[in-house]
Amino acid sequence: MDKILRVVIDTNHIMSAILSNRGASAKLINWMTREDDYFKLLLSQPILNEYRAVADWLIPDSKQKAKDRVLNTLRLQSDWMEPSFELNVCTDQSDNRFLECAVAGNADYLVTKNIRHFPTKEYSGIKIVRIREFLKVLEEIEKSRQTESGSNST
Repeated sequence: MDKILRVVIDTNHIMSAILSNRGASAKLINWMTREDDYFKLLLSQPILNEYRAVADWLIPDSKQKAKDRVLNTLRLQSDWMEPSFELNVCTDQSDNRFLECAVAGNADYLVTKNIRHFPTKEYSGIKIVRIREFLKVLEEIEKSRQTESGSNST
């Protein structure tokens, strides 16, 4: 069985996916909802609260259906984490909640637009990356799976 990556996604990508069904952020949500599992989103209550709070003031009324669909999909398809510790290593305090969730959930990746808010590009074995880098990882996994299934069928 293929390894399924464990991932935390920063709020900025979730909002971008709600606002537009095109672009890298929407593509990321599409990867999450595929029949074949490539990654599992890790969520905590503080992260979901931030997603909702930002969506409530950022997302216009015309995008309410998209907002509800994306947030419900994330809530239902995620592994829930309850970090029992607090970190204070990010320059933006709210980003500590994302890192806490990632550490508690043994995440492989934390995907963000704001890499500079985090202490390093890797923290406790978690790669902190921009979305394009993570999408390349997913594409490589897909390519590898296709190659394996092609060689298995011969």
